[in-house]
Amino acid sequence: MDIIKYIEKGLGSFDIQCDKDTVKKLCYYIEELDRWNRHINLTGIKDIHSIVEILLYDAFFLFKNIKDRKTILDMGSGNGILSITISILNKSRDFTNIFSVDKRIKKIQFQRHIKRMLHLSNLTTIHKRIEMLEPMGVDTLLAKGFGTTEDILRYGGNHLTKEGLAFILKGSNEIPHVIEGFCLKKDECYALPDGNRMYRLFVYQKS
Repeated sequence: MDIIKYIEKGLGSFDIQCDKDTVKKLCYYIEELDRWNRHINLTGIKDIHSIVEILLYDAFFLFKNIKDRKTILDMGSGNGILSITISILNKSRDFTNIFSVDKRIKKIQFQRHIKRMLHLSNLTTIHKRIEMLEPMGVDTLLAKGFGTTEDILRYGGNHLTKEGLAFILKGSNEIPHVIEGFCLKKDECYALPDGNRMYRLFVYQKS
């Protein structure tokens, strides 16, 4: 099965409607991620089909969950699997801004390459530590592979507006915590299409 078929399979599993141009952009992004990853460590997953099935499908799952959010901050964004995927899929939604923040310049350089090549005008890439940024006033915070839930909300929570939501992707063994200033709105275990591993989504609302 070629990469486009893998991508279309994931989109269909999450009932995400896309035109051919959007699918081609997703394919280009994944192929470039695989190509750059041979020279720069952008992900520990070395097989391109696994990149689609583990990383891209996870971004599809999150895209379906964030619904009508307007401004998004992806903290510790790494290779941009969340922010870039959401930016590409954004045709059918009205996100005003997607901010992708990472402290590692090589990963931001890769993201900027994808932004330039795919003309992702709603994506802003920022090379900085999240805790060094002035509060950005977004309504949505995304985090995958950043650290503990407490660290995510400590360093990223000040960027959320009141009643803003933090979407945190974790492994299945993680448990939610009571964290001052935040209310747990959702705790969902999920599996990706054809995958055996379970994952967990926490959604916290800033009070």
